[in-house]
Amino acid sequence: MNRIIKKNNKLIIFTFFVILGFALRIWVSQFGSNFDFAMWQFNLELFKEDKSIYEFGNYSYGTPWIRTLYFLDSISFLPLENNSFVQNIPGSFYRMKIVIFLSLIDFFIFFLLYRNYSLKVGLLYFLNPICIIITGHHNQFNNFAILFGFLSVLLYEKDKLDFKFIIPLIIMGISISIKHILIFFPLWWAFKEKKFLKKFLILLIPYSIFLFSFFPFLFNDFEHIVHKLGTFGMRFDGPFWGMFGPKIIHMYFDIQTLFSLILIGLGFFFIKKNLKESLYLYLMAVVVFSSMMYTQYLFIPLIALAVFWNWKYFFYTLLTFLVFLVDGDQLNIQFLREFLDWDLRATRISFYPIILILLIGFIENSIGQKKFYSYIKKSFTFFKNKIKSGLSCNL
Repeated sequence: MNRIIKKNNKLIIFTFFVILGFALRIWVSQFGSNFDFAMWQFNLELFKEDKSIYEFGNYSYGTPWIRTLYFLDSISFLPLENNSFVQNIPGSFYRMKIVIFLSLIDFFIFFLLYRNYSLKVGLLYFLNPICIIITGHHNQFNNFAILFGFLSVLLYEKDKLDFKFIIPLIIMGISISIKHILIFFPLWWAFKEKKFLKKFLILLIPYSIFLFSFFPFLFNDFEHIVHKLGTFGMRFDGPFWGMFGPKIIHMYFDIQTLFSLILIGLGFFFIKKNLKESLYLYLMAVVVFSSMMYTQYLFIPLIALAVFWNWKYFFYTLLTFLVFLVDGDQLNIQFLREFLDWDLRATRISFYPIILILLIGFIENSIGQKKFYSYIKKSFTFFKNKIKSGLSCNL
């Protein structure tokens, strides 16, 4: 009897948090919308008119997202469309469908974290204010790609038998087709395998699916696709390179190329780590070492932060949330912006402590907590002795 009551209580708690998570995302959607939503609308109109989204649109991904938008646009439900609450949401019913869809994606990620770890870990993702704002307000679909990548790795870790791992590879291919966040991760995966055939398939299947995702635009719009993938929205303001990249690097080296080389090199460094942990570290690394920075990128490592959670990731979440309250691309709360005299420059400066926290956490999770604190202690002792010896010489 006690067991049944305990199970029912757990179900009630689970259901409460799920409803709360969805409600918060829908509530946040009323604060306006990001420019990305306007792009989704513009690109969808081009797609419906059979015009090239790569030549004429602001679109730099594979086609799964535009096809998803087309599908969502085709769904009609008049009672909800005519609802006054829905009508007051910027973008109306069409945007509500996107918010609900992305909220479902967040729920599935939450459920996978809950089943593989705990309710606490799942909620650290699902009720994270960064996650809520990016889904409910920004309507960015990083979570869509990450869900498929996460599912791919979980399925592979569950069953590594020969040829059964082809299904996870197909799912990984879908992930990088939706959005190429995990574009280098098949390389990390291939580095870990000993058999040549498996290495070959790990590279062949996901990247083939990625290329196929551009069909039917691939042949007629190849030049535009390469341009959009390689240069659209490209900046070189990544905080890591601002903090640790000497001026000579910025003058003579391409930061995007260095970013790519670092990510590939880290795959060798983490060759002995299991695939699941490697995924978490990859999601952190892709943000830490990025050649450019947008607020939406700060969402990318959230499942890693939920799994590795500690006080550093609490401050990462807190600082990012505070930036999201005032940043022009996010909630943009006017009285706070005016009080703080906040502008784009302030946002870019705020990225530095946020990325520094993530970098420290990344190093700690890469080498292990014991080694990390041992190195910190040795470094502190070294500098303390240097300062003492310097003072002695002066005296």
